[in-house]
Amino acid sequence: MKKRALVSLIILSISYAVFSQALQPNDSIKKFVDFLNNNKFMSPKEYVLNSFKKKDIIVLSERLHPEFTQYEMIVNIIKDNQFKGNVYTEVGVYNVGKQINEFLAKEGLSEDEVKEEILSIFKNLDYTPLWPLYNYYYLIESIYKINQKRKSEDKVYLFPLDIIFDWNSMKYSEQYSMFDGMMEPQNGFRPVIERNAIMGEHFVVAYEKAKYHNPNKKKALVILNTYHGYMRIPKIISNPKEPTIYSTAEYIYKTYPNITKGILINGYSFSTISEFVAGGKWDAAFKIAGNKNIGFDMKNTPFGTTQFDMYNFGGDFDNKERFEYLFDGFVFYKPIENFEIAIGIPDLFNDSSFLEEFYRRTAIVENISLSEAKSSSEIKESIQAFNVLGEENIKDSEYFKQVVEDLNIAMDKWIIK
Repeated sequence: MKKRALVSLIILSISYAVFSQALQPNDSIKKFVDFLNNNKFMSPKEYVLNSFKKKDIIVLSERLHPEFTQYEMIVNIIKDNQFKGNVYTEVGVYNVGKQINEFLAKEGLSEDEVKEEILSIFKNLDYTPLWPLYNYYYLIESIYKINQKRKSEDKVYLFPLDIIFDWNSMKYSEQYSMFDGMMEPQNGFRPVIERNAIMGEHFVVAYEKAKYHNPNKKKALVILNTYHGYMRIPKIISNPKEPTIYSTAEYIYKTYPNITKGILINGYSFSTISEFVAGGKWDAAFKIAGNKNIGFDMKNTPFGTTQFDMYNFGGDFDNKERFEYLFDGFVFYKPIENFEIAIGIPDLFNDSSFLEEFYRRTAIVENISLSEAKSSSEIKESIQAFNVLGEENIKDSEYFKQVVEDLNIAMDKWIIK
């Protein structure tokens, strides 16, 4: 037995050595790997909760909307008894907040009643015909469960921040088309409907009301996507003195400069191609260091001093800003290859009246007749797909699997094998 154990130990040591040799950084990323290997870090949850000790408002710049595991991390933060604040999200029109929080204040509902309440919320959640991403369902459901174990004054509430919209007032395709067009740039000018500024205003109103009704509700966890979560927007070359607010997080930061902190969650930009931070350097460094889930402040780190190269909403940055200018902190929670995509709201379309309403909404958005919408095989397939929960690893997703292939190619540039 001792001989077998010795042989196993030798094999394990050889395997480890080979693995280590296969994942050595080249000179371009050595400083990143050394930083990760030579310092002690808090877990993402500990880091965010610790950040709340110094700041009242924490803005999380999330990954792609449908990615699920980031919400497991977020829920773990919220359920900790150290978190005494409320949650604010880009997802959800502002006027559905009343319905959400009336639900979150209730107690003793059965599982079926909880499901019925959340499905009702989802029918009014967005200005698109449907928001089919499950992580928001999971977030609402989780907060309800958390509140069942909390005193009334400590319950967590959820405030969606997006523009006010009511599908009952939308009757014609031309009406929706005009509304949709006003959220896009107009012949080189800013959009008529400035979502970022509006969401910022909505945050201020909701945040101040929450503190007025409960002075202990000073803490705010704000979840925003892509550039909406950029804390400080670099000046645009074309007009560096332009005072326009370009992101919701910037609006919040400029309103509450001394109590706001912005934290980036690891991810990638996705348009027509996969774009990884610093050409994949960050992902390669974390891979070599063991892909540990950690959080840290950006300033004066190799990550913070990296030239900013994420999605910039079409503007021309001066290419001098670094990540530590836009974000105060960084959280790494699972490598990209372990991301999970979760789409679908189970049983939402079992309600025949909402099914009819979805056809009506889709007809308006697509500028087709109601009968054409009902006969469309594509729309029927969407209904079937969205009526169940579809969960898959990103590398197994037909739509996203190319991302992992592209990532491996990008990381190989920085790893000595």
